[in-house]
Amino acid sequence: CGGGLNTPDGSVVNSPGGSGPPPTHLVKIHVSITVPAASGLRPDYLSSNTESVVIQLTSVDGDGVTGVNPAIVNTAAHSRACKQLADGRVCNGTALGSPGQDVFAVTTYSSTDGNGSVLSVGSVRATIGSGGGTVGITNDISLSLYGVIASLRLQLSPNAAKRGHELTASVSLDAFDASGAEIVGPSDYTEPISLSIEGDTQGAFKMHAGKSSGESLRFAKPPGDITLTYDGNKQASAITVAAAVSGPSGIGTSAGFALHGRQPPPPVGTIYVLNMGSNYGQAATITEYDGSAKGNASPQTTIALDKKLYARSLAIDPSGNLYVGYFDNEFGFQASDGEPDAGNEIAIYARGASGDAQPKAVLLADKKTKTTIFPLLMAFDSSGRLVTYGATALDGNDGDAVLTYPVGASGAAAPEDGFDFNNPQLRYDGPDSQPTGLAVDAGGNVYVNGALHTSLGPSYGLFVAAAADIGKSGINPARVIPWNPTTELSPNETTEVALNSSGEILVGNVVAAGSGSSTSCQARVNVFAVGASGGSEPNNPPLRVLTLDGILTQDPTCASGRNLLVPFFPAIAMYQSTLFVTDDFNNAIDAFPSSAHGTVKPSLQIAGSATQLDAPIAVAVTSASGRAPARPAHPSTSSPHKSI
Repeated sequence: CGGGLNTPDGSVVNSPGGSGPPPTHLVKIHVSITVPAASGLRPDYLSSNTESVVIQLTSVDGDGVTGVNPAIVNTAAHSRACKQLADGRVCNGTALGSPGQDVFAVTTYSSTDGNGSVLSVGSVRATIGSGGGTVGITNDISLSLYGVIASLRLQLSPNAAKRGHELTASVSLDAFDASGAEIVGPSDYTEPISLSIEGDTQGAFKMHAGKSSGESLRFAKPPGDITLTYDGNKQASAITVAAAVSGPSGIGTSAGFALHGRQPPPPVGTIYVLNMGSNYGQAATITEYDGSAKGNASPQTTIALDKKLYARSLAIDPSGNLYVGYFDNEFGFQASDGEPDAGNEIAIYARGASGDAQPKAVLLADKKTKTTIFPLLMAFDSSGRLVTYGATALDGNDGDAVLTYPVGASGAAAPEDGFDFNNPQLRYDGPDSQPTGLAVDAGGNVYVNGALHTSLGPSYGLFVAAAADIGKSGINPARVIPWNPTTELSPNETTEVALNSSGEILVGNVVAAGSGSSTSCQARVNVFAVGASGGSEPNNPPLRVLTLDGILTQDPTCASGRNLLVPFFPAIAMYQSTLFVTDDFNNAIDAFPSSAHGTVKPSLQIAGSATQLDAPIAVAVTSASGRAPARPAHPSTSSPHKSI
């Protein structure tokens, strides 16, 4: 064993140390360096802008060396030891080697005397005799120099496509050293380049290089042909292709790819409806309809729900799982204290469930965080997290709160966040203290609609919690739209809240007409301006009011007789710019354009005995694929049929 730092050589501790290893036997060697012309590819990367090369012996016959200083060979065009040739210039110099199989470390620079930016690094191998020899750094020997990337250039051609039409674009990715010379040839870069697609929410784009393909590619050396394919998905968004050098350098660039043409609303894939039935939600059903269904259409499948629990809400997560909110009793809270019942739960059914299928998971109360669930309404944020009502001690809360659960939460899981307003506060224990709507926008802001509690009585309105406050207790609403004559929203006649694809706020409600037993209740939706902030707005009227033609009842109370505590008429849900409405009095599902105003006729209605709709109180809609249809195969030349 050799000695370490400041210790003598010796094989045994405390034994007399021997002398150090003998110095490396050095001989002078002649170095010939061929700096290529600016044009043309080369077997290994030696920049045409190289003005000096530093060479140092690092090993002989596999062993280390001592006492060897680096040699500098200037290779600029004006250097005395350089001769200009047609395909470049040849420069000569002297370095130190040792008899045997030598390995030299080589670093090239953009300026003379080993100054300026590093252009490439690597090694060269040579056999040196006892009398010295020649090391040539040219196109013809085993040279391994790795280009040091200083900048990148990325181009797409073409850089746009017509929406719905398949297209293949070429991708040009070039790397340059600090002198501005392009790094070419088969040698590796000192750090690889990562190429990735950003903003492709539909999976409509893919890159290809040789046998590799995907949303991201990695290149250790200058790449060959790269292509970008668009599969024609009409729902796709414009993307960015980004290139970055791995490591801490921060070197990167990007190029955009646009899609021309108006993006259509996503085609409806499946319509799911929660039917309360005649027993207040016990033995409820979910009926499923194809997105093209209309009129007296039979459901594709039906799911039979729990016979003992009271089904109250329905939602679909980004993976297509169905979430059903259950109360353990008719009202969902304990009469003694108004807190959510510990037996309330959320059942999660797998995509494609039917008949008597059991839920694949159940979300329950969590004793550790004193969390109980009040799943009267449910929503999912842009990250796929479940948002619902309940109570918790998490985040400084001491009771009723809006809860946000992590993706995939099940069992007795703790929420990820919880919040309540300082004043007014959430309460669930009566018709004058209960939320009626819940929504989350793309920025994570939460919209609470309903009657909230104050020491002076109920406070009616739409209350918005800023995204930054969803993990806090006692927050102030960032925006309030009160229910009053100006907003045309009234207590006990206002239901859910939804957001269309433009971010406008839609609030469901009814308006009574007539008097006494001849009173009719007409369903409407009031539309308010986009935004999650702005404070209280008691004097701002709606932007427009949609009167939903055909959705009305002669019930003089203007409330569903299915459950006097929770009015579900009308229950609304948004699918992009289309407003879906459940009509539990008339056993119907209607759809309306949310951009309309005045009296609006439905663009779609599902109603009739074959539909099996039975007091529908919630609807959820999924999208179908927007991908362009596959191209037909070319007919065989031997086919007797005429080509099309």
